[in-house]
Amino acid sequence: MKAALFRSIDGISWFLQVGGIVALAFMALTVSYDALMRYAFAAPTSWSLEVNSFLVVYLALMTAADVERRGEHIGITLLPDSMGPIGRKLLLVVVSLVGIVFSSILAWRGWHMAYDAWIYGERVSSAFGTPNWIPYSMFPIGFGMLALQFLLNLVRPTKEKPSEVASHV
Repeated sequence: MKAALFRSIDGISWFLQVGGIVALAFMALTVSYDALMRYAFAAPTSWSLEVNSFLVVYLALMTAADVERRGEHIGITLLPDSMGPIGRKLLLVVVSLVGIVFSSILAWRGWHMAYDAWIYGERVSSAFGTPNWIPYSMFPIGFGMLALQFLLNLVRPTKEKPSEVASHV
């Protein structure tokens, strides 16, 4: 039961990461297209900046859970490297608890922002006029998944990374 829950949360995180890869490729194409239209034909797009601004937010928020799952967030290792296994485990617990609280608060506030934007029909004041609930919904989804990954850090058995195993040999 627990393993199935772990796999499903990891699967959702992976799916959001794949969405980030697609978003990055789309951004490269649309920015190139906009630059070509702007400088070669003096006809810039009216939508490229807005869409790509939202996709940058997607890249930052929606992929964070998978990056945490793989342990690839930027980190300072001076403290954990100087600790023993019990100290590292305690540090993992503290960092995970702080991460859960922080991510949960931002997910909760993001949900309120998205809900209010939905109820009041808020839109971005541009020619494209994107409904605000779309970019705002990235906050509860992204931070909610990040909070779940921090929770999994607490309950999942820890394994050493291959680079850490090689350094001990």
